[in-house]
Amino acid sequence: MAGDVKRVSDEFPELFHYTTVAAFENIYKSQTFWATYYQDLNDRSELLRFRMKVGQHITPHVRKIFAKRVQCDEEFARVVKNHGGLDAVVSREVAIQLDVIHRNTFGEDAFRETFVCSFCAHRAGSYEGTHGLLSQWRGYGGGGGVAIVLDTAGIEERMKREADVFAHPINQIGDVKYDNDNVGIQRAFCRVFGCLPGILDALYSGQQAPYEEIFDHFVQGSTLVKHHAFHEENEIRIVVAPRPTKPGSIFYDVAHDTKPQKVVRYRRRGESEVRYISLFGEAPLPIERVVVGPSWSQNVNYQAIKDIAGGLEIEVIKSDTPFLG
Repeated sequence: MAGDVKRVSDEFPELFHYTTVAAFENIYKSQTFWATYYQDLNDRSELLRFRMKVGQHITPHVRKIFAKRVQCDEEFARVVKNHGGLDAVVSREVAIQLDVIHRNTFGEDAFRETFVCSFCAHRAGSYEGTHGLLSQWRGYGGGGGVAIVLDTAGIEERMKREADVFAHPINQIGDVKYDNDNVGIQRAFCRVFGCLPGILDALYSGQQAPYEEIFDHFVQGSTLVKHHAFHEENEIRIVVAPRPTKPGSIFYDVAHDTKPQKVVRYRRRGESEVRYISLFGEAPLPIERVVVGPSWSQNVNYQAIKDIAGGLEIEVIKSDTPFLG
């Protein structure tokens, strides 16, 4: 993650991917995970959490610039007064600047396609690290779910290969920051918070504003900051932005034209369609064990996982978490 020197595996040697028995079968047979298009996530509003933090950070800076101009520019002062006062004008200006950054990172001529694949991390030796997280099991109801436990370092190695083969501008694995951790967010995405005030200074003084200095970090922050209500999940995310094909994009690199492009596929989710790309597949996934969650059919699910694994030495255990149906 931007600003961090530690790898995820340094803190969390294992990742947990909660899913269904049927999805486990697909993952196991293909040795791939699906990363979902950011606009097709279950909660689109989470992408606004980082934007909100950035807006709060730059608002005092923009207000200071505008207040100074009001003092020395009578025409500007009249405009500000006619548009609701300094605070209202500053609020709209901050929104405009955030729109500019978002349009250049997620817009039609930028990345266009940013994909997310989610995991949970549990402390070694904890109850959740052995038996899974209760809130995740509840999400699968009576039919039950399973947790695929993976070696984090092995996932990181496979991501490096993906970046080399496909030349992704962003190919990131990082721990989600929750929006009640202002210090952690500013440290993790320090380039955005550190550079943006200077970028705005350049803009308002009539110079070329070097927005490109923060574009990739803005994408990372937008996809790695969530509401604090989800804190107990301790989520780890893979964020992948396949290289743009349009020469007009700031992220376009002609040197990458000879490399393969990720294929965007579609799947059903209820009454809607969800876009995704496949990750990995060139080597067996680093699966360490599978935890079968509580349900009325836990024994059936356990046997299904054992059958899918085909007798290979992947440990399959039943969660001791009680099922209350």
